[in-house]
Amino acid sequence: MKRHFKLIFTSLLLAGMPVAVYAQAAQHAVKTARAHMRDGSHDFDFEYGKWRMPNHRLVKRLAGSHQWDDFVTCDEGKPLPGGIGGMDVMHANYWPNFVGVTVRTYDPNTGMWRLYWVDDKFSNGVIGPPVIGQFKGNVGVFEGKDTFDGKPVIVRFVWTVNPKGSKVVAKWRQAFSADGGKTWETNWENELIRDDNCRPSVSKR
Repeated sequence: MKRHFKLIFTSLLLAGMPVAVYAQAAQHAVKTARAHMRDGSHDFDFEYGKWRMPNHRLVKRLAGSHQWDDFVTCDEGKPLPGGIGGMDVMHANYWPNFVGVTVRTYDPNTGMWRLYWVDDKFSNGVIGPPVIGQFKGNVGVFEGKDTFDGKPVIVRFVWTVNPKGSKVVAKWRQAFSADGGKTWETNWENELIRDDNCRPSVSKR
């Protein structure tokens, strides 16, 4: 979209159009683009509430491992004020007294979501770089650059929302690519099941 506006701006300047007139044209273009864009601001509404989350997590990442841990975490999601997006707080005992927070922000100009993560054990007070993407139908794909063990990786989240009335409301999957997206290794999966009295568990392995 930004490239599109840059081309409009260049064309109008070459045509000798005053900057003020261009600004009005650009605003109109933004409004037109937003009018034709699907409103994805409620895509994560399914996540609001209290949840039990069965987890399936690869023990060693990017090491050719096939050993997985299974454990339960508890989660609570809620909207952020002003339509900014939403957040959820996850509690786990896989790591003793672990707390992780996801913040999701929505950009109405692009229809894109940014998902940020921070936790009390590994983040050292630093919010990680976001994964960015959007939903198409019931599946949302979000990707972003990060590092793992000091090496650059691409991180991919995939959210799949199940039909209404399903016991498992949604499924989440995380994968890493260490070769620029040519190959992917799934290293973590979990599910959302409504539970107002969830208690996190340790590994079942």
